Amino acid sequence: MLAVCFPFLSVAHGFDEYEMTIDAKGVQLSGTLTMPAHAHNAVPLVIIIAGSGPTDRNCNGQGFKTNAYQKMASQFALNGIATFRYDKRGIGKSAVANMKEEEMDFNNMILDAKAIISKFESDARFSKLTICGHSEGSLVGMMSVKEKHQYISLAGVGESANEVLKKQLKGKLGPMEPAAFSKLDSLKAGRDIVCDMPALNSIFRPSVLPYLKSWFKIDPSLEIKKLKGPVLIINGTKDLQVAEENALTLSKACTQAKLLIVPNMNHCLTEIASDKQEDNLASYNVPELPLSKKMMDEIILFIVK
Repeated sequence: MLAVCFPFLSVAHGFDEYEMTIDAKGVQLSGTLTMPAHAHNAVPLVIIIAGSGPTDRNCNGQGFKTNAYQKMASQFALNGIATFRYDKRGIGKSAVANMKEEEMDFNNMILDAKAIISKFESDARFSKLTICGHSEGSLVGMMSVKEKHQYISLAGVGESANEVLKKQLKGKLGPMEPAAFSKLDSLKAGRDIVCDMPALNSIFRPSVLPYLKSWFKIDPSLEIKKLKGPVLIINGTKDLQVAEENALTLSKACTQAKLLIVPNMNHCLTEIASDKQEDNLASYNVPELPLSKKMMDEIILFIVK
């Protein structure tokens, strides 16, 4: 497995960053390795797996800019912890020429994460590995982590994605709801469907169906039961995308897990004082907001213990 690494940015405040390219079965995954400055011994490494959709290595995407993963990397480094965060297949600098939507498969994201883990677990610079997945990345990390590694779920869903979509669509489709939910159940069962309702083409367009089928068949509450290593499950009480009940579901399924519910923390991992949804959403484009101190303190303790 080929990995190319060269200096990217040197920061005088206690860490250095390097641009890295890792080969994952022919796909070049681009990421940033952040190292604590002047580390003389092996240090812990956290691999950050980004959330759903076109979210890049820094937790930025279409319509939002949070820099959440970049801020995490900086804070980890100042506490003697290295990180690797990467652009997912087809995103940012990990773009794939002529990649078509119908070629997307959830299993490819799992294989990519495994390739990255494999690259770093034999690196003598690192004393231990922690796999930290945010949102959709929680499930990717869950499916990639090995028994000897630590695992962190940040705002991860607790049930299969078809059920999550049902909850998001409930009451919004009018008379089309029963047919739409039936199609979701069919995809969950691995059956092919036909999109015969133009108004739902954004959900059931033919090119996205292979991805949905590969994603729907995985149940996080069943998969997390299989984990044997240390597990930390985190959710915020003001997360508009993933309600805290998901963390409770995952925690019940994984008896050795530590559960952390962070008051007022939203999906961007920052704490919001306001109870207004519009203020919460507005924070998605204020990258200067700090990450939740409670969350970061607990993660750092979990990693270094």
